[in-house]
Amino acid sequence: MSDKWQGSRGDIAKYIRDNGIEDDRIRLLPVNGWQGILKTVGDRFVDHSYFYTYGLHWANTNGGFRDDVPVVFAFREGLQDTASYEWSERLSEIVGEQMVYLLIEEPGGKFTVCECISSAVYLVINEAVYPSDYYITDKKFNWLISENHHDVVMFLGESLDVEKIKAVVIKKEEGKK
Repeated sequence: MSDKWQGSRGDIAKYIRDNGIEDDRIRLLPVNGWQGILKTVGDRFVDHSYFYTYGLHWANTNGGFRDDVPVVFAFREGLQDTASYEWSERLSEIVGEQMVYLLIEEPGGKFTVCECISSAVYLVINEAVYPSDYYITDKKFNWLISENHHDVVMFLGESLDVEKIKAVVIKKEEGKK
């Protein structure tokens, strides 16, 4: 991995190298590898005219997602009834232990894309970089999880289980089960 990369890509490459993380846990896709994945995410989850006018950015707050793709759950991190950033450490409890794509938005409308095991996504988004906007999808594009720079997290797709999401996201009051 090259030290010449800048932005999130460079930070992730350095994190992977410095921590000896194997490719079967976190792997950066080729520099231009994001375009096909972004197009598939856009075609599958975002309203066609919105996507080709604005891209993926703001789709989760401006109503840019397709009407026929259900929003299974949404929340804003930091509110008293939800977990604050902890959900990403427990992502595998929501989606199972599987390889996923993590798309991190860069300035200028470009993306850095990692292929990660779901239990390692939090390493990228909470330790290697702190992205403002990112998207996680399974490799078959059955579901999408997005978080924007306003800490709004959305879970989309029929194959996601709302009860599993709630079990991870909703804080339990002390003394209650």
